[in-house]
Amino acid sequence: MANDESKQLTLGIIGGGHGGLEMLKIFSGSDQVKVSYMVDRDLQAPGMVEAKALKVPLETDLVAAVKNCRTDFIIEATGSAKVQELIEGNRHPGTEIISGKGSLMFYNVLTESRKRTSKQVFDQISSIGEEISLSTRTVKIALGGITQVALNLEMLAINAAIEAARAGEKGRSFAVVAEAVKGTAMEAKTLLESIESVNNNNIHMSEQLEQLLVKLD
Repeated sequence: MANDESKQLTLGIIGGGHGGLEMLKIFSGSDQVKVSYMVDRDLQAPGMVEAKALKVPLETDLVAAVKNCRTDFIIEATGSAKVQELIEGNRHPGTEIISGKGSLMFYNVLTESRKRTSKQVFDQISSIGEEISLSTRTVKIALGGITQVALNLEMLAINAAIEAARAGEKGRSFAVVAEAVKGTAMEAKTLLESIESVNNNNIHMSEQLEQLLVKLD
């Protein structure tokens, strides 16, 4: 664990507005980057509120934060030339600064990539959902046919048993056939129940896929 942490890049975010908030969201879930602090004068800025919830150290003094906490990168998310100048004048040697324009470009590219990925996933899930729905309808039609066959076999077995009883001794072989037909009817019913179970599972999966699609949309 210690080795993994030592390999992490460290990052400071200057600006708790919308841009800083989005940068925080992107990097806070990374195993490769550790957000060391977020700076903004307003502790109620959306980025600062989120950083507090994520237990990222908060700073209101930009110069103190840059001087006291050495990081590999600093993202300047305010777009202010004065803020950029203060960071330049107080950063540690080796700390790279990503400007407001760079941050915006980075954010826009990531957002575009996310949308593209989401659309691809959406299309794939939609296709799978349509296939499951089609399969479910096909199975449902087949189940109707199997149900009818099972009923016909059951009726045939009953009629055969009645005829065998009427035939008496001469109908023994016919009675054996009747029992075999009855057994086949029971097997058909068991098979029907198994297929219905699978089909119900398909319906459930289709509903889950629809729920996922709503989240992606």
